[in-house]
Amino acid sequence: MIPPPSAGPTPTILVVDDDARLRRILRANFEVVGFDVVDAQDGDGAIAALDRARPDAIVVDVPPSAGDGPAVVRRIRTHPQGAAIPLIVLTARAEHGDAVRSLEAGADDVLTKPFAPEEMLARVRGKIKRAAEDAALQPLTRLPANGPIEAEIRKRLAATSPWSVLYLDLDGFKAFNDAFGFAKGDEVIKLLARTIVDAVTKYGEGDDFVGHIGGDDFVAVMRPARAEAAAESVCITFDRAIRGVQRDTRVPYCTVSIAIVNGSRATSYEGIGERAALVKKEAKRRRGSVVVSETELPR
Repeated sequence: MIPPPSAGPTPTILVVDDDARLRRILRANFEVVGFDVVDAQDGDGAIAALDRARPDAIVVDVPPSAGDGPAVVRRIRTHPQGAAIPLIVLTARAEHGDAVRSLEAGADDVLTKPFAPEEMLARVRGKIKRAAEDAALQPLTRLPANGPIEAEIRKRLAATSPWSVLYLDLDGFKAFNDAFGFAKGDEVIKLLARTIVDAVTKYGEGDDFVGHIGGDDFVAVMRPARAEAAAESVCITFDRAIRGVQRDTRVPYCTVSIAIVNGSRATSYEGIGERAALVKKEAKRRRGSVVVSETELPR
């Protein structure tokens, strides 16, 4: 039997099925392992449910007698609450192309009846887990976002090994975006992300971490002995590579400001953020790509 969901907010499943008896069966299968269930008879009911709240996953079982199942999927996908929710279609007609049409309409998975309840539950839970992992990443760079960044720093705070934080930020990025457009700006963000990952991989160790705070702000966590070498590598590599992205100089080339702070001296997540921001402020006062350690600041 599939175990109940792990500790945390109880996941909610929206079940769409025109058959009241089957809705009750599906509801029972989900509730017995700890899910909350909202059900709907058809596409109109599904849209009404999405108007009220955002579920964690949607299971659609609409046989041909009740209308076009893929059309229901398309309606759900056009709703703001349903655009990115994991969606599984249950069908008994895979041999007639329902599976393909459902996937083309936007379903994430198709499960052909008859099936074991355990398989359905495992697929739904797997889709919810993957969606949560995706939500923890910045869409543009696929690097960990704020939640995982905070978790990593708090983990380091609770440990005893020495560690440093690199806080990285682009200079001149707004002017670049204004001159060349957001698509080229995205190229620069991805370039910086690759440059940071490559440098941390080259100079760091297996437990190092790179995260994307958002916009043009990044953070890396690594051993103090190699932090400055990694930061200098980022500056050198980025300064060379930006010339391949920016083909003219109507605005100055973007540069990188990097602040390094000693995490081992920190006592709180908020405190290390404040110190990193202070050092980065000093870095941004200087011209060009630059690395500034907090040891350079007056006590």
